[in-house]
Amino acid sequence: MSTGRLASFVRLAMLIFLVGVASSAAGAQEASLQERWRAAIAGTSFAEPVRVASEQRSYSVSGSVHARLPQPFPALDEELTSAGAWCEILFLHLNVKACRADDEGGNATLRVHVGRKHYQSLQEAERLDLQFHVGARQPGYLAVVLEGDRGPYDTRAFRLRLRAIPDGEEASLIELRYSLVYGTPARVALWAYFTFAGRDRVGFTVEGHDARGEPRYVGGMRGMIERNVMRFYLALRVHLAGREQRLETRLRRWFAATERYPRQLRELDEASYLEQKRRAHRRHQALRGE
Repeated sequence: MSTGRLASFVRLAMLIFLVGVASSAAGAQEASLQERWRAAIAGTSFAEPVRVASEQRSYSVSGSVHARLPQPFPALDEELTSAGAWCEILFLHLNVKACRADDEGGNATLRVHVGRKHYQSLQEAERLDLQFHVGARQPGYLAVVLEGDRGPYDTRAFRLRLRAIPDGEEASLIELRYSLVYGTPARVALWAYFTFAGRDRVGFTVEGHDARGEPRYVGGMRGMIERNVMRFYLALRVHLAGREQRLETRLRRWFAATERYPRQLRELDEASYLEQKRRAHRRHQALRGE
């Protein structure tokens, strides 16, 4: 065998070896995540395969949802690598007033306007610019991140991260994590809100039980982040279950999904929610000249 052919053979053998190592590592990661995420969901108190958790530190808070979705991984992978799909997902959240995806040269930005639960003009709402990244995309593993320097209500470092893996041929396991960082001014303002107007607002984590045996749910910043990561999760689930459905149908289904958790998520009646979303959508179409 000539020296040139020997070198080519060695390079090919090394390439095959490295591909095998990468495939083995990806398979091991998938198996590890499957075990951990299935265990998280197995202990749920919900009537569906989903679990909510949160963590608070001195100047940051994060909430996560682990869930099993009845969508094959390839379909989920294809849909959630689109910035436009994430705009459609975010728009279902009652506090999102508008979302536009700008994809230039492979760098996608989501321009999101957020505000109060009732209809607001774009001038009244707060604008967040979120960078969209596909962090990893492999057979059997997807990681997508939306992040921005600013978050809502004078918070910083907005980050919404999705990780997903297959769970058999017809379902997927996901982890959706939402986190924010806040400085002293935001901390004081939020403390005042949770002390007065928002003192009865709670999340999903049960911290104990009262004298009547009723659950005591987490409140404050952890309650807030749990409510919102759950809203994002329900929007994701509704979107994946009905990608081809009209917006009106998806809005109704998202509202119905939130009504399964009225203690945490009920803020508007259905008619008010639908009306403000219809107005926001008509405004979006007018701005685009549709």
